[in-house]
Amino acid sequence: MRYILILFVLVSFQNIHAQERYLTQFYGSPITLDPSLTGNFEGNYRINLAYRNQWSNTFENPFSVFQGSVDLNFNLGLKSQKVHDIASAGIYFAHDKAGILSFGNTEMGVTGAYHKALGPNQFLSGGLYLSLNQRNSNFTNVTFEDQFNGEDGYTAPTAEQLAENNFAFFDQGIGVNYSNYQVNQHGYNVGIAIAHLSRPEASFYKRDPDAESEVLSFRLPIKYTVHGGGRVILDDYMSLFPRAMYQKQGVYDMATVGLTLKTDVYFWSIHTGVFARGAGVNNKYNFDSAGFLLGLEYNNWQVGLSYDIGFPSITYYSRNQGTFEVTLSYFGLYINDDLLCPTF
Repeated sequence: MRYILILFVLVSFQNIHAQERYLTQFYGSPITLDPSLTGNFEGNYRINLAYRNQWSNTFENPFSVFQGSVDLNFNLGLKSQKVHDIASAGIYFAHDKAGILSFGNTEMGVTGAYHKALGPNQFLSGGLYLSLNQRNSNFTNVTFEDQFNGEDGYTAPTAEQLAENNFAFFDQGIGVNYSNYQVNQHGYNVGIAIAHLSRPEASFYKRDPDAESEVLSFRLPIKYTVHGGGRVILDDYMSLFPRAMYQKQGVYDMATVGLTLKTDVYFWSIHTGVFARGAGVNNKYNFDSAGFLLGLEYNNWQVGLSYDIGFPSITYYSRNQGTFEVTLSYFGLYINDDLLCPTF
């Protein structure tokens, strides 16, 4: 029975690993997407919050994500200089939880980036992150054969030896981004990030002193992220923002593409957009879901609401799938509209 539980935990954790934290509005939490995006904005500081609730119509305990971050800019050079480098630093917190065992991951990290000015509106950025991760699970909802009381339920104590349900590890990653944006003109950015460089051990049972088999070891595969976005000016009031992201981690692949229309209305800006996501395992790909975005921008504030619809032809678990997501951003000491990258 113990080995059945081990297999259950490993399979469940593997599925959660395949469902590693992500956002439809991936540019709404930039420093967790790519550390080189730390400080990649016009202003002195930025605050980002994001919440995602996934599969609430399918599972009793859906997959939920909360992320928050703060990053700061430090101009390097004289104020009289039109072109100067920028150093940036950030901190972030992220938590996700899913499944009947409430598998959870809490991550706290710091990021840093250096933005090398290549011209008045061009920057080449490099960044890194260092984080402390805590993994936990709740075995109170698991029952075993020896717990059957012989009458009407599983209320007796169990003799099974459960795995450690709480452990921590360090993680690190790097990223590079190039951006070229000018005020009221077309622009674009493209970047790549590499996470889990040291492939940290992330198995509950690996920490069991009685576990000797290496099959119980699970090291996080390196995750590669390629992302890009752009701005296309249509007229004085409307702009298009295409963006795309591709991630690969082990045998898992995921790609998200989207298009957002920004419309200026008096003192407000309204963002409307659509997204499509595909996912694959072992180079077998499926169209996973479509998302719809509504965003509002006023002064230094931005809020984005999105809803993803899963397609029932993919897997049983995507039937009736609905995913709600909200992001909130605040830019301190905002200077102008010459953002270095899209914000949703």
